[in-house]
Amino acid sequence: MNEPTNPGPVTAFLAACNAHDWAGAVALYTPDASHTEAATGKSRAGTEALTAGLAGFGAMMPDARWNEVERILSGPHVLLRYELSGTFGTPGRALRLPGVFMFTLTATGRIAATTDFWDKNAFLAQIRQD
Repeated sequence: MNEPTNPGPVTAFLAACNAHDWAGAVALYTPDASHTEAATGKSRAGTEALTAGLAGFGAMMPDARWNEVERILSGPHVLLRYELSGTFGTPGRALRLPGVFMFTLTATGRIAATTDFWDKNAFLAQIRQD
C-alpha cells in the first residue's frame, strides 16, 4: 500500500477540534464515514451522527484540546498519538489523557473512518467525584 498522499486532513481535523469547530471537523469526513470509540465499543456513522457525537463531547468538555505527540503514516492510515487535556463536567475536573486516533483516508484525502483509543479506567479515575 502507498502512504497517504495528503495527510493534511488529519492536521485540519485536529485544528478544527481544537477550535471546537465540530462542523468543520465533520466536513473532512466522507458522507458515509464512521467513528469508533475503542474504549466503549460505540460507533457512529454518517454526517449527522458524527456531528452529534462531537458536539456532545464538546458540551461535556468545553475547553478540550488535543496536543499531537507523534504521527505515523501506514498505508491509507495515519495514527496520531495525542494528549487530551481540558476540564470535564460540573464542577470542572481537570483531565489529561493520552490516546491514539487512527484515521483511514481515501485516495482523495478525505477521512473515511476514525477510531479513537484511550484508557477508559484512567478517564473514569480522573472524572470521579470524591
